[in-house]
Amino acid sequence: MSTPDDLASLLREGFDLEPADPLTVDRSRVVELARSLKGIGFEYFSYCAAAHYPATDADPDRTVVEYRLRRLPRDEVAFRVWVPTGESTPSLCGVFAGADWQEREQYDLVGTVFADHPDLRRIMLPEDWEGHPLRRDYAIDTRHHPWR
Repeated sequence: MSTPDDLASLLREGFDLEPADPLTVDRSRVVELARSLKGIGFEYFSYCAAAHYPATDADPDRTVVEYRLRRLPRDEVAFRVWVPTGESTPSLCGVFAGADWQEREQYDLVGTVFADHPDLRRIMLPEDWEGHPLRRDYAIDTRHHPWR
């Protein structure tokens, strides 16, 4: 898919980024980027997803959070931020209402903390659940009580 001219211009001039899929953005500019994208018509918040990456010889323990936005009928853009374990990334709830529950889900299952989220608490698991089951360091044999 080619990059629309207005999107390429915004990325190059406003953020010193070359169009890519996905874009990698510094956490300090993720809200600014989201607002700018919404300003040029990317108003549909498709998803927010996080994945945990344990430490390796080359990289520290961290999480990647990826977002995808759409401008109907067919333009889309994906961007991601890397979050060191124990740190947070800004919430996009103030820009996109649709980010609310999706950020809560990533917090619940992966443990990603979204700073300034209006209601960051578990959404799928009980409040007393220990840990985050989609982290790669979560023990597969963790015992839990059945619940509904």
